[in-house]
Amino acid sequence: MQRVWWWLLLSLVCGLTACGTAPVTPVPVATATPQATTTTLVVWHALGGNNELALRDVLTRIANANGFTVVLQRIPITDIQHEVQVAFAQSRGPHLVILSNAQLQALASDDCCLAIDSLLDVATRDALDKTLLATAQYTPPTGTTQTIGLPFSYSVPVLYYNMRSIISPPSTSDDLIGLAHNLRNPPQWGLGADLTIDTMYGYLAAFGGAVVDDQGQVVLADTGRAGNEAWLTWLSTLNNDPLLMTRLNAVFTIEQIVGAGQLAMVIDSSANHQTYEQLWGDATGVTTLPLLSITNQSAHPLLQSTVVAVNKHLSLPELVATRTLLNALLTPANQTILLNNGIQPANRLLSLTEYPVALAIRNASADAVAPPPALTRYDVYAALSTMLNQVVFGTQTPADAVTATDSQLHILLKGKSTP
Repeated sequence: MQRVWWWLLLSLVCGLTACGTAPVTPVPVATATPQATTTTLVVWHALGGNNELALRDVLTRIANANGFTVVLQRIPITDIQHEVQVAFAQSRGPHLVILSNAQLQALASDDCCLAIDSLLDVATRDALDKTLLATAQYTPPTGTTQTIGLPFSYSVPVLYYNMRSIISPPSTSDDLIGLAHNLRNPPQWGLGADLTIDTMYGYLAAFGGAVVDDQGQVVLADTGRAGNEAWLTWLSTLNNDPLLMTRLNAVFTIEQIVGAGQLAMVIDSSANHQTYEQLWGDATGVTTLPLLSITNQSAHPLLQSTVVAVNKHLSLPELVATRTLLNALLTPANQTILLNNGIQPANRLLSLTEYPVALAIRNASADAVAPPPALTRYDVYAALSTMLNQVVFGTQTPADAVTATDSQLHILLKGKSTP
């Protein structure tokens, strides 16, 4: 072998020093041992800012430690779901994609994603609670439930409060509203909230309402009617309260008031916790949504997750690298890197004693629920939002709005109208 390499070196030197002006054309040289090719995983995502930087850091660390390469490609958030659907259907595109759980469910119904149950180690599954794992699972019409994505972060609606103004946070909705009224001192508002489905859906179950049952059957105007109508009436009352900044579709107004430091409490997604930490610093309080006084029931907010999904068309080396990446993403070390960059870690076994805000968010998610698959559909969400708008703005009564929306959902989900 030494003789072969000596002759190769001599030939190279001769080629470089040869007389004449004709260029030297490289000739491939067969070797006894083929050169190993590094596996590369292309990851599409729609994250931005600090979230993108943190993810890039973690994935690069995992790849470097395990001998493969990761390439992150950012796709506009408005395009990524469609782009992935088209690419996966055509057996091309990225090896992995990072999506919201709602976008993942849309892909699942198109049979685009690889079931990853066999790729997850026991320690990885043990690090996820059932509710969080359920956000990334899909049950085919005829088949068993499959895990089609790995959650590595999550968010849930919480109550933020300024501890300089509030010593003890309210535990019930009556206490919340009463305290907010007392704190109203223009230009300060005691409570702010954008009354959207995402933010306030948790109180629907507290009223005894429901959109679909456990089997996915529409019950909006059936067993859920009384609770649904009460929930709509309550939200309309909040929207019309002049002492509260609780308004439907008022996200930009809320953001302006928050930025001006004129809110003492606000119901918002835990994903926005850095906004309040920058505003209130060490005085940032985070707690679960208060219990609903009318029924004495807890709110059950929707748990949203950020997941990694896998293309079904991977080679064996790509599949091996993917398995390594998925399990490494949930290790305490890598989850802590995400945590230090403001991303709520999915690993429920990770100690958060030194991270009071993250610990409060974890505690606030104890009563959260995974969104019913129907609710992750855009058309269903739009129908419910329209129902809420019509009641709050007085164009329909709660009873009429529930009846009309129930009929619409039966058509959307079953392809037929109600009997």
